[in-house]
Amino acid sequence: MSNASKRLLTIDVGRGLAVYLLVLIHALWMYGNATAQEESTIGLLIQVLGKNTAAFMMLMGLSLAISQTKTVTAYVMRGLGLMLVGYGMNALKFLVPIQVFGNMPENFIEAYGWSSPLNTSQLIYLLLTGDILQMAGLALVIYAFTQAISTHKYWFLLIAFLLSALSGVMRGYRVDIAGFDYVLDLLWGKHFNVFFPVFPWASCIFVGVFFGRWFLELDRNESQLYWRMFLISPVAIGVGWWLCQVNPEYHYRDFFHTGPGGMLFMIGVNLPLFILIYSLIQLKPDAFWVKALQYASVRVTSFYVIQWVLVCWGMGYFGYHQLSIQQVLMTVPLLMLATLLVLMVYTRIKGLIKPYITNRIHRLSSAGDVT
Repeated sequence: MSNASKRLLTIDVGRGLAVYLLVLIHALWMYGNATAQEESTIGLLIQVLGKNTAAFMMLMGLSLAISQTKTVTAYVMRGLGLMLVGYGMNALKFLVPIQVFGNMPENFIEAYGWSSPLNTSQLIYLLLTGDILQMAGLALVIYAFTQAISTHKYWFLLIAFLLSALSGVMRGYRVDIAGFDYVLDLLWGKHFNVFFPVFPWASCIFVGVFFGRWFLELDRNESQLYWRMFLISPVAIGVGWWLCQVNPEYHYRDFFHTGPGGMLFMIGVNLPLFILIYSLIQLKPDAFWVKALQYASVRVTSFYVIQWVLVCWGMGYFGYHQLSIQQVLMTVPLLMLATLLVLMVYTRIKGLIKPYITNRIHRLSSAGDVT
């Protein structure tokens, strides 16, 4: 196996594992009652697994750094496309079960301080919810311009530092201008209309880019890179934990709107996963579980959207915060199977439509050349 293929396999397996785990995590968050989420041993373990978001983002950055460089315009368009997919996902997650199915649990609506039926502004609020896709899209736009200035690894580490360090200072800053304040919330919001603000979460992506550039400097030696990441981990964990103890409100606050200390701690906790995944792959790189994770990774955005939509639609049947931990675990295989089936159907349809669209565009272009 070539080093390049191993490198791609490590990224794919890590990303695939992260997105599979999201089914389990989201099922607990949406279906699990208070006992399941806060008191059961399994529930608490799943909550810990939910902190793998940092690793997921670092994998994205690592992939960016070692992939073929694109133009600024290409990165910007890709970023804006991700954001549009995120808003489409919100429509499917929230608006369809509320407006079309009419089976969204009332206690879910009440969690927002509302009651049914929802008015237009409330529906728009749900539609504009900021999630990972919005954050990743904006991060790509930032990356488009920063990589055009320099590709040195420490330049990207500086960007990561600024995104994290300024998160506590800028958290919740608004200018009281409708619309513009929403953009500011996407950048550094502190309310739950945005779950993953760019400051500090995009810092994980740029930390991944930093390690990706380092990987290239090491002549693509994975083992050396991952062991160095492992050695950096205790320092990041220690400093991050200490900062959170000194000023928990500023440096952590909550998981979704964390600060510099919390971000550094989560990055440190996730760094050892890279050498672990790499080592497991070396045991049997053609194992079924590796291929299963690869399958999800190659289609990571589609997988992410489908599983979130199905989890939210499932609230119409399983309820919101109603199930015990045993009942939550029983829903996971059903959600996994449904996600994979929908993904396979979507992939098949996309594969049939894409050549047709490409052919039509080519014919129209040829016709234009003739005339």
